Amino acid sequence: MPNTITISITFSFKGETFTPSAQIDLDHLMEKMSPEVELSQENILRPIYPLLAASIQIDTYSYAYEIMQAGSAHYSKPTGMAGEFLIEGQFDFQAFGQQWLDNKNVLIVQQIAQKYLSVSDLDTQPALKGALLEALALGKKTD
Repeated sequence: MPNTITISITFSFKGETFTPSAQIDLDHLMEKMSPEVELSQENILRPIYPLLAASIQIDTYSYAYEIMQAGSAHYSKPTGMAGEFLIEGQFDFQAFGQQWLDNKNVLIVQQIAQKYLSVSDLDTQPALKGALLEALALGKKTD
């Protein structure tokens, strides 16, 4: 199941209240994120703001866009494991990102174990799983 979440921001501009929202594919977002970028709300929202603005036909060069960016984001409608990281309308991007990366790494080493060792379930061999995950981590550090 894909990991998605709906992001909305309510703000007022010239006496009108706006609530732009967009459903975000967190898997796609994580794939695009650079590994050295901190998974903070600010860094996640930066590429999302233009989507939110477009949902209510606001130009990214307008004052309304700046007001929208100052608004507080609310998160809802999670799918996949994203639901585990949504608490009272706030989303823990750092914890989600770490879990997402951990899951991706397990999938990578599971494929290696299947291909070279015919091990279809690494959970039955925790020492092997740990060794492969450590090797993967060390390989990433040397890149």
